[in-house]
Parts: sequence; structure tokens; C-alpha cells
Amino acid sequence: MKITHGIEQIKFAKLTATTLGSYDGLHLGHRDILQTLINRKTDSGYSRSVVVTFDPHPQEILRKNNTDIQLLTTIEERLELFASAGIDETVIIAFTKEFSETTYRDFFNNILVDKLGTREMIVGHDHAFGKNREGDIAHLKILAAEREVAVTEVPPHRIANETISSTKIRHYLLGGDIQIANSYLGRKYSLTGVVVSGDKLGRTLGFPTANVKIPANKLIPKDGIYAGIASHQTNDYLAAISIGTRPTVTESPNRIIEAALLDFSGDLYDEQIRLSLSDYLRDQIKFASLEELKGQIEQDIELVKELSE
Repeated sequence: MKITHGIEQIKFAKLTATTLGSYDGLHLGHRDILQTLINRKTDSGYSRSVVVTFDPHPQEILRKNNTDIQLLTTIEERLELFASAGIDETVIIAFTKEFSETTYRDFFNNILVDKLGTREMIVGHDHAFGKNREGDIAHLKILAAEREVAVTEVPPHRIANETISSTKIRHYLLGGDIQIANSYLGRKYSLTGVVVSGDKLGRTLGFPTANVKIPANKLIPKDGIYAGIASHQTNDYLAAISIGTRPTVTESPNRIIEAALLDFSGDLYDEQIRLSLSDYLRDQIKFASLEELKGQIEQDIELVKELSE
């Protein structure tokens, strides 16, 4: 997949099929849009399928309060998912306060049509873009007709009569409902980061762990112990993954993410790994002693093995 950074680097191509959005999470509803984009390119003989997205996420710039947005996917993760879906090109536009003042009409005409060469837009049921999100589907269809651009609207993806959305996935992750969140994503929710040095307590207890530092704006699910997979390069390992402040030891002021990798030996310091969460095992507990903690970790690891069978 080709990656284009910035409006000035966009190359014009006739008959481009385009979709536009932040696509945080790349959940099943988003995947429906991407698949429709690819299908329309094939069926209509368009020259390329293009996703136009933003970095940073618009809400990181537009939020009026001081709370940081919690992303389901970093830009690197989104690009990986776009590529695996079969998209030809992703255009990344730097989202700034100044750019946020661009009207939907100017964005559509000047960038999507005149600069990119869009001949068909594929959008979700709740799509809106431009200053103050004024470019909803009704306005888009009127504007697109003026430029002879087709618009295909993709219906919402529902599970058990609930429409999938990034907001709902965040809610389930923060509540520890990892299996529901994963079903909406269509994959295991993952945390990718670099292994950093810890206090080596796990090694003392007989269970060496990898402390993982992830991007500050990435959503961390509810504190607790999870079963999952730790991926390093081309290797996958079953893992018991702890998220929290470790109250049994000296409680940390910051949340710590650490994983005990089963059947692994070696040094992962400064290496990047991905932790994919599959099951919520239990809440974080303050044990009376390290020996009691060790016994619980042994039970956690056995449960991880059972769930993988």
C-alpha cells in the first residue's frame, strides 16, 4: 500500500474511489466501508482505492476540555489494517486547528475531486466532514452531484441489534468486557509498545515479565489480569497480561502493563511487542503476601493455557 503524507504530496489519478474518515478502531462497520470501497473499484474499473485519514485524530485538536482522547488504534496500527484490507493508497492529512476551519465544500472540491481525482465516495451511514461537521450525507450528495461524483452509503453494522461504534467499543474495553469489544472489532484488541526495564519482581517470583510502554494516547482497558497473545517479530506466545498499579507490591502512581510470556526465555528489552487481549480473567487484587501472589499467578497461567485449548 502506498502512503502519502500531506495534501501537497497527493498525486492526481482519474477515476479514484475514495473514503474519508478517522477510522479509529477499524471495527466491523469500518471494514464494511473498506470492503465496499474495494468492491466498487473492481466493479466500476476505477484506477485506485484511497483512504483519506487524519493524524493527529481530529478530537485531539478540537476537544475543548483538557482530557486526552483515548485511541483504539494509533496511526501506525491504522495503516497496517488499511494495508491488510487491500487498500491501494492512504493519504494522511495533518489535522491542525487551522485545517479544521476548512469547509466541507472546499475540502470536497479542492482536495478530494480536483487534487485526488475522486469519482466515487464511499461513506458510512453517519458520515460528516468539514468545519463543524457540516458535510453530512445529505449535503455531500448535493455537492457530489454538482461534480458528477457518485456517492455510496454503507449501512451500519449491527450485532444483537446494537450498532457498532468506536464509542461503544471504548465503553466495553473500559468495563473489562473484552470479548464484546473484540467481537465488534473483528479481532483481538491489542497494545503495541516497547519493552522497558522494571523492578524484576516477576523474575524473583519465578515468572519473568515484560513491561510494555505504549503510546500515551492509546486506550488502556480496565485494570485486571487478561489472557492473550504476545507477539514479537514472527513469534506468538501465550501470555498472562497484567494491567494496573500492582497494589500487592509498592503501588505505582502510574498504570503498568506487563506480560508473562509462556514458553519464552530471553531478553526483550528495547524490543517492540504486541499484546492481544482475548479474555478477562480477574480483577486486580491486593494479596496479603508475595507468596499468595505467586500462587495466584500460577493459577492465572494455568487458566491461560486452558482457554487456549
